[in-house]
Amino acid sequence: MIGQLYIEGDLRVGGVVEGEVEVTGDVEIDDMAKVKATLAGRDVSIRGQVNGAVTARKRLVVARSGTLVGDVRVARLVIQDGASFSGKVSMGAAAEAPAKKAEVEPVAAAAEPQAIAELPAPTAPAPPAEARSDGKAKSTPAAVVRPKSSPGKGTQPKGKPKRR
Repeated sequence: MIGQLYIEGDLRVGGVVEGEVEVTGDVEIDDMAKVKATLAGRDVSIRGQVNGAVTARKRLVVARSGTLVGDVRVARLVIQDGASFSGKVSMGAAAEAPAKKAEVEPVAAAAEPQAIAELPAPTAPAPPAEARSDGKAKSTPAAVVRPKSSPGKGTQPKGKPKRR
């Protein structure tokens, strides 16, 4: 099949498909199938060869016999041992949006997820240094911040528990 395919329901591909495939249900790509298309569906399972962008609204599984070359937008991703994958992966809320909406709304397409660098935990600012009479700076120890205990949970006193 060559062209655009829209299916309300599930799809199982056992041959050759080129173009664009959008499915409201699940998509299965069999062992001998060769897909050169953008592919969108709820649960997508790849056991054959796929070359193109894949959007899985729930889960994408690339089985051990599967090969996927293309960018992926998924909620959950499974790549089995022996499978082949090459491309970018976008996960989370951005992946759950349908691919068509991203093309129609340029604002949504521009807001692609970016890698977030892990930042160190915020610390309390250092107290100002006090001047000493000899001209050297005298530093004061930093305040210790302890987390508040959650309401409703009492704290146990240290030491031996009381006997009743």
